[in-house]
Amino acid sequence: MRVAFAGTPPFAATILRGLLASDHEVGLVISQPDRRRGRGRKTNPTAVSSLARSEGLPLAQPARIGEVATGISSHDALIVAAFGQILRPDTLYAAPHGAWNVHASLLPKYRGAAPVERAIMEGERETGITIMRMDEGLDTGPIALQRPTEIPPDMTGGELTEQLARIGSNAIVEALTLFEEERLTVSDQDSLNATYASKLLDEDKVVRWEGGVRGVHDLVRALAPGIGARAFHEAIGGAVKIWRAGVADESAADASPGKISTPEGRIRVQCGVGVLEVMELQAPGGRRMEARDFLLGHQLEGVFLSR
Repeated sequence: MRVAFAGTPPFAATILRGLLASDHEVGLVISQPDRRRGRGRKTNPTAVSSLARSEGLPLAQPARIGEVATGISSHDALIVAAFGQILRPDTLYAAPHGAWNVHASLLPKYRGAAPVERAIMEGERETGITIMRMDEGLDTGPIALQRPTEIPPDMTGGELTEQLARIGSNAIVEALTLFEEERLTVSDQDSLNATYASKLLDEDKVVRWEGGVRGVHDLVRALAPGIGARAFHEAIGGAVKIWRAGVADESAADASPGKISTPEGRIRVQCGVGVLEVMELQAPGGRRMEARDFLLGHQLEGVFLSR
């Protein structure tokens, strides 16, 4: 099949690589516009636009994907993976065989923008990839293929994203081949059991120390290595980002959630139930540091706050 592809971050770039290595042809790549970031306002290409340029593929980066609907219409189908825009009917139905999404959950669970992080934050032990024919709802279209995968208890959001991207790159190629051979069947989702993985807001990234240690640990690993769970301390202006942590004790109870102890150069924090060991963290404006090194430059006494 000859397909157009729409995607933006590294997850989508892995899907695109899988398509390029297959027997299917990618005739057009669409990505979000490159953004200017940092003090020098340097233009940073998206992972997908960078890959498209390196492979010499036709690339479009419109402000709205509907601007290239005519270009999409000359392809058999549109493949979408973490593109970052809502597709309107002019785009959804532009290609003769519609638009197909590579979604990072086992739909109907975790529809929405942050399925990987939300699954880990909720303590899920399994997730997966869904290949879905897109409709005008939010991840509500009929399912063509699903491929489950385990979430190990210490896996981070970044690691799970990479794993799902590899699975998704194989799954979309398989789905396209089955479609081409007229052997692909789709089935409606059970919307009664749907859950929603909304975009992460700032308050979602803050550690709530009054909770159980397992939930705090899940938050830390869900937001690693690119977002960072936030905690606050009266001696440090701004949010401290916790990048790596472990469960030191799962049952210890204390009336002072957030209380810090630093035995032998370690950082341990009391939760509502259990104790978290903070292994890597970062002060505002600083670099990521191991706990022992962080303590050499910071007096970390008292409690971590949730605001």
